[in-house]
Formats: sequence, C-alpha cells, structure tokens
Amino acid sequence: MKIIVVEDEIRICEGICRLIEKISDNYEVVATADNGEDGLSLILKHSPDIVITDIMMPGMNGLEMLTELKKKDRMPKVIVISAYSEFSYAQEAMRLGVREYLTKPITIGELTQTLSSLEDEISDNDGVPETLSSLNNIFLGIINGIIDVDEKLGQYLDNRHGIKKDTVFVELVAYLGYYYEENAETVKETIDKILGHVKGTEYIILELPKEMSLLALVYKCADPDELEKHIKINVQRNPPNLKKVCPGMIRAEGPGNIQGSYRIINSYLHWNMIFGDGVIITFPQVAEIKVKSCEYPADTENLMKTSLYSMDKAATLNSVKKFEDYFFDGSLYNPQVIKEAYTRFVWAAFGILKEISGFEHIAAHQKQLIEKIDAAKSSGEMRGILDMVFGSLFENSKEDENIGLTVKRTVNMIHEFYKDGITLDEIADRLGITPEYLSAQFQKEMGLNFSTYIRNYRIGKAKLMLVGSNMKVYEIAAEVGYSDPKYFSRVFRQVTGQKPDEYRKTQK
Repeated sequence: MKIIVVEDEIRICEGICRLIEKISDNYEVVATADNGEDGLSLILKHSPDIVITDIMMPGMNGLEMLTELKKKDRMPKVIVISAYSEFSYAQEAMRLGVREYLTKPITIGELTQTLSSLEDEISDNDGVPETLSSLNNIFLGIINGIIDVDEKLGQYLDNRHGIKKDTVFVELVAYLGYYYEENAETVKETIDKILGHVKGTEYIILELPKEMSLLALVYKCADPDELEKHIKINVQRNPPNLKKVCPGMIRAEGPGNIQGSYRIINSYLHWNMIFGDGVIITFPQVAEIKVKSCEYPADTENLMKTSLYSMDKAATLNSVKKFEDYFFDGSLYNPQVIKEAYTRFVWAAFGILKEISGFEHIAAHQKQLIEKIDAAKSSGEMRGILDMVFGSLFENSKEDENIGLTVKRTVNMIHEFYKDGITLDEIADRLGITPEYLSAQFQKEMGLNFSTYIRNYRIGKAKLMLVGSNMKVYEIAAEVGYSDPKYFSRVFRQVTGQKPDEYRKTQK
C-alpha cells in the first residue's frame, strides 16, 4: 500500500509517518510534501493508493489539491486531517468524494482503523459488497445476526484475511453496564494493551453499545491455551480500567460460530456478581461450578413488609441491607437463584406500595425494574436496583421535603471538588449509595450523565479563566482538574470546537 502524506507542519508530518510504520509493514510512505502544489505533483508521479492531507497549507491548500486531482480523474483514497473541525471543511471534502475526515491530534487507533477500512475498499473484494468489506463490519454483522457466513463470505475471509472455516477464535467480552459510555474507550485501550503484547496475535475489538459491552475477537494466535492464560493473568492483576467490568472468555471454531459462542458466554456473565473484580468467567469451566443451595429469606421479606406499612425508613433500609448481605456473603450461590429471589423481594415491595396512598405511581416502574434484574450481571447492579426501589421511595416520600436531594448533593460535591478529579464512585461512597443507582438518578434528573456534566463544568470554568485572566493554558488545565495540558486541550476542543488559545483570541 503506497501512501503520500501532504502536511505543512514538519513535526506532524513526521509523526504521521512514524505511526504508519508502526501500524503495518504493508504500508509504505513513498513521498511527503508540505504544500498542495508539490503534493499534486507527487501524487500524479507515484499514483499512491492512499493520500493523507491537511486542509490549511500555504499556496495551494488541501481541498484545492483534491479538486485538481478530481478534474484529472486521478483521485486516490483520501484521509483529510485538520485542526479545523468546522462542518464547512468536512462538507467540501465530502463533496469531493472524501469519506475519511480526522481532526488533530490523530491517535494510532483512529489512523489504524481508517487505513484498514480504506485498504479493504481498495483490495479485491471477491464479490463481497463494499459496505461489508471492512472486517469490523463483517464481524459486527455476524454478531448481530445480520450477516450469514455463506460460502462466498467464507471464501472472502479466507482469501483476504486468512480466516478459515475451522479457525479457532478466542472471544473476550467485557460487559460495562452503566459505565459503558463513560469507560468504553479506556477499557478498549486496556484490552488492546493486553492482547497487543502477545506476538503474532491478530484481533479486532467490537463496540456493542446496545449490550453495553466490548467484544475482542482474536482470529490469529500461535497458541490459544497460552493466550487465554495471558489474558487471565492480566485481568486478575485488576487494572484500574477493568474495575466495574464483567469479563468473560470463550472459544469458537470458525466465523460461523462466533455469534453462538458470544451468546453463550454472555448468558454466564452474571457469575461475576459472585466472583467480583479480577475474575474472568470462562466457558465451559463456569458450567461445571458446584453451587451452594440457599433458601429464600422469607423472614427478611416480612420485616421489609412490616416496616413499609409503617413507613419506617430506618427499619426498611435495614431489612434491605440484610437481604443483600444474605446473598453476597462469599458463598457460591447460583446467580439465577439470586435473581429470582430479588424479583420476589421487589415484587413483594410493590405489592405493599400499591396499597399505600401516594405511592401507587411507583407500580409503573415494576416491569422495568424486573427486566433490570433479569439483565444484571454484577452485584453492584443488583444492589443498585434495590436502591432504585427503596432509595427513591424515601427520597420522594411526604416525610422528606428535599426532593432530589441525592442529585443536589452530588452537584454540590462536583462544584466543590471538581479540581481534585472527584469520581462518581467516590461521591456514591460518601452518600452511602451504589454508583449504579447514583448514575441512573443523575442521568434521569439532570438529563446527562455524570462524566459529561463534570467535563462541561470544568470547561466552563476554564472559559472564564481564559477570558478573565492571563494564566497560561497549562496553569488553567491544572486549576480545573486536568493534569495533562494536552488532554485538556483535546477535551476543550471537543466541547467548544476550538483550542484554548484560539478561544482566548476570539473572545478578547
């Protein structure tokens, strides 16, 4: 794959070339240019497969260069990069037929994915439609049941990627639950590090937002047994990014079986509520676990009913805690049995609330909460469900005039400690509730998630400092809770569309 880079900033140009070298030996940068005129000449001379070009350059800019190429019918596959994220530039690039548009700074992950996508389009697709030619799209289609692995697709995977009908896949799934939107990118990076350290391994990481999961599919490795041992060891080390993650692992023989295997391991992930952080659920081993029998704590349910009838907050919450502690005492109970017990307990609570004046409306959430119990995979989610029932009950009861107190206290803590990088978990711990419940309540009452709110609050403070002071950007970054000025600038641009220095110039 021949590539030409057209970029007027030398350091950025060199950086892109180094990234390309790291990504694959199949990619070769045959020439570079620092302006559109030289770029046009080099492209016509070398006929590259891919051109990576900036937009704003001295003399002929990137869009003008592409316009000339289009006139000459010599348009290659193009990746446009620019610090200018305004839609007008992207719109003009798309008019010229460019579909890949990246904003600076470029990450190796973004560049890898984009180059891979373009490489798939350029290669002979053996009759596979262009929309399916990306390996990422193919695997997503298989997992979601949209694509069948027929003879034609099987032949394409074999010819293009060396994936045969009996290739052994190692599937690593990471269920993030409520934390998907907030932590998906960092968990993805951690999985990438774990798998990337194994020589000769080829894999792809799929994002499954509807199932709040990431799925890594390893389709090439020297020894699946050694790979699985490596994954287990690194997960058991319990990196910070893997906390609150429910991991599972299973093998599949051939691309036609990866969906079925994923569904199997997904159905066993609720064992994480028993084993907790640092333990990866593996199939078929999980199916052989011998469980301890347990009886439903009917006496605790009766205590809950009695205290609810009298609207005794302390007694009710004490009975709920006693119920939770009964199941999560370290014993190997079948998680399905625990779910059935939770359903029964919540059902009993709703039965009482229907009879108490002022709480009939709560029954409207009964079906939704039962579905949450059925879908839960961690002890935190299970505890959070009871918080949703009983915590919100007393928070909004007639005896408590501070409606929404939990979220108000959360906002106050954000405003007080945002400089210190306070987290959702820390606030939940201070309030004595589960992070899952706090996350759900915050989203419900504020209309956006915790991480987005604290990010916007910090950027808002930064805007005031940029306009109202002469502080340097790195000083402002530290003042609003960002230890890395480069990361602060990237976040600032994502929120405002401008770099901090650019924002300061436009506002003064």
